Amino acid sequence: MWITQLARTNRKTLFLFLWMAVMPLAASSLISYYALTHETLIRSFDTATWALVLLVSFFTMGFALTPTTFVALLSGFFLGMKVSPFIVLAYTIASLIGYQLTHLIDNGTFLQTVRQLPGKKGAQLDAFLQGLQGNQFGIIIMARISPVLPFAIMNVALPIAGVNLKNFLIAGTLGMLPRTLFFIWVGSQAQELRTLMEEGKSGSAIDQFVFVGLLAVSLIGLFYYGKKILGKYVSQSEQLTNRHEP
Repeated sequence: MWITQLARTNRKTLFLFLWMAVMPLAASSLISYYALTHETLIRSFDTATWALVLLVSFFTMGFALTPTTFVALLSGFFLGMKVSPFIVLAYTIASLIGYQLTHLIDNGTFLQTVRQLPGKKGAQLDAFLQGLQGNQFGIIIMARISPVLPFAIMNVALPIAGVNLKNFLIAGTLGMLPRTLFFIWVGSQAQELRTLMEEGKSGSAIDQFVFVGLLAVSLIGLFYYGKKILGKYVSQSEQLTNRHEP
């Protein structure tokens, strides 16, 4: 089966996916506990200490050791909206780290495996990935805008699909900007740290409206590009495959 073949040939990439999915969830519990039990200490941090914290977050987010949403929420809670430029920079550098890490581990193996898959299924999947690469700027923006698509997972999924580094960083930063500012703002509006950690948002109508709005934009955008790719590239691959079948 083609899925089995992909998994067997891409064990390292599969492990990286699992790491990126599990580690942020596990780390969020530890971060919540530390923040709740050391809130007074954190509030006493001076500028140099916060600069060090943000610098370390470049790497911890890139390696999925800290969840990006929590970093934005906590930064907004303790520092307010003024921290926004530094968090955007941190997200961008973390994206670069995630991209390079994925390429180091995958090294083009996934795309090579797809191209070697036999039959119609392999041709369709290869054509779909080619279509994704042809529309990568818009797809990256939509994937990053979505508040439900994990940052770390996208740091693996998009590079193995063949997006280039320039588009990944530029489109990714543009796409992350709305949801980054949103989560920083939510953190800055929270009255209590415990409520912020337990709920992830203050629960106001504005918060819910923005969250649903970002989700709707990303879903509509991804549906548009998905339909475009399926309609143009996959149908072409089927015609090509059928033409060569006896």
